[in-house]
Amino acid sequence: MSNHTASLPLMLKALRLGTMQKHWQLLADKAVADQWRPEQYLSELCSEELASRENNRLQRYLKEATMPPGKQLGAFDFKAVTGVNQPQVLQLTQSRDWVKRGENILLFGASGIGKTHLACAIAYGLIDAGVRVKFMPAIELVQTLQRAKAELKLTEALIRLDKFGVLIVDDLGYVRKTEQESSVLFELIAHRYERHSLIITSNQSFEDWDQLFDDTVMTVAAIDRLVHHATIIQCEGDSYRRKQSAKKQAS
Repeated sequence: MSNHTASLPLMLKALRLGTMQKHWQLLADKAVADQWRPEQYLSELCSEELASRENNRLQRYLKEATMPPGKQLGAFDFKAVTGVNQPQVLQLTQSRDWVKRGENILLFGASGIGKTHLACAIAYGLIDAGVRVKFMPAIELVQTLQRAKAELKLTEALIRLDKFGVLIVDDLGYVRKTEQESSVLFELIAHRYERHSLIITSNQSFEDWDQLFDDTVMTVAAIDRLVHHATIIQCEGDSYRRKQSAKKQAS
């Protein structure tokens, strides 16, 4: 065994090139057998490392996103929901520009017609493109921020969420109207305004948001910040869950 052969795995380990460390010998043997030029061998080795890192990143982002499974775009039935522009959704899924600008997506519609599915479908595409996403039911998010505020750590909690380019706030309409919940919800919206993106789903349209916030001034201020840079999608159609239930009963 040459000195190079003995030291190479140690150097690759020190450089944290785990995939190269694992595959260098196998690729070296193939390079000799197939008479690769040195740069081809190095290119193949680097490609293995990059592919491994990208897969690890993807799995890490998917795990931390905590999104419900099975909500990819391919499973969304655009024919069953009106008001949803398929090319527009594809653009939001494939482009990171709106995230870089801190723009929002607001999804309105009745319960059970696919708002959450659509929000997650967009987010899955963004994760593939390298954007970190976090999915949280609105009630859970508000309760988390309330606890942080009670411990005088609300600012730190909001800053921790900054690592996610997109925060999905699901079912905003179920947040109860109390001074404490209204306050932390408004502070979240104000904190992320023009800095980081929100995707919000709600079964309540803007005219009913006075049920979410403690006073009219706060309601108007929150809506103003959200819609300033936003894509608003009004979903209409029959409840998917109700249709599934009807099919089961019929069968």
